[in-house]
Amino acid sequence: MDHRVEEVLDQGATDAEIAETLDIGLLMGGTLAAKSVRHAFSVLEQLKAARGT
Repeated sequence: MDHRVEEVLDQGATDAEIAETLDIGLLMGGTLAAKSVRHAFSVLEQLKAARGT
């Protein structure tokens, strides 16, 4: 998951695009996907903080 979030950031995905994708994953995966979605948002925040964006 960490690598995928970093990859889409490197390819220029916006926060809104990433959030929309994760929201769809949550809707399709249900409660079982919630932990992964929370982790992805956490990784996104950490990467953005490290990059200063």
